[in-house]
Amino acid sequence: MIRIKLGKLELAVAAFARTRNSPALLRTLASAATACLLSMFVSQLSDATQAFEPKKPPKVIISDDFEQWSWEPITFSMRESGKKRLKAGRRLPFEHRGPLYRVAKGFTTQSGRMVEGDEAFKGRSVLLEDCQIGLHGRYSKLIEPGKTYRYAVSLKGKGTFHFRAWVGANNPTTGEFRWLGFPNLIKIKATKSWQTHAGEFQLPEFDTATFKLPAKTSGAIVVQEGHQIVVDNFGISLLATH
Repeated sequence: MIRIKLGKLELAVAAFARTRNSPALLRTLASAATACLLSMFVSQLSDATQAFEPKKPPKVIISDDFEQWSWEPITFSMRESGKKRLKAGRRLPFEHRGPLYRVAKGFTTQSGRMVEGDEAFKGRSVLLEDCQIGLHGRYSKLIEPGKTYRYAVSLKGKGTFHFRAWVGANNPTTGEFRWLGFPNLIKIKATKSWQTHAGEFQLPEFDTATFKLPAKTSGAIVVQEGHQIVVDNFGISLLATH
């Protein structure tokens, strides 16, 4: 509660004015004191209102539960990269049946292998091994420089889960494009049993004196060769600012 003790100040002003034997001075000082205290009251009321104003909830920009999957035609680029992987003795990162492959809802290209039952967190999850997912389409043009994001993800397996940014920039004078870096925005070591992790991240700062960053940067989930991680409930939210 905010209270203004106006009475005592007015009495003090009146006493001061009487010592000067000036009714006009009394009225002037009393008006000035009232205006000053009213201004203080409005300022304190505004501060109190802001302190108790509810914060805006974070804006959800990614919410992947990997529950819905469909069979889609294998693209030409997937066939070519798949042949090279098999020739090198590496396993394909997706399931396929003839000319079709299984892909999670929201993804425009391979999204790992679907798992369910005891291997899944709940319902269905995705197994990632020696691959990256989401760079083209799902997590493309996602992260704004200078913004803070909150994430949550459930993991189990062997190896490290990365959510990595692909930071490219253009020289506005020459039009030249250059990669500035590939920072890990999220990096979590998986465990044998399911664990849910949460935290916050920002895109790190880069030297943009010559090359200018785009409005939004793309990202991808990355699991390195020799690592096997089951992922579920991957979410990213943009934190609200006043």
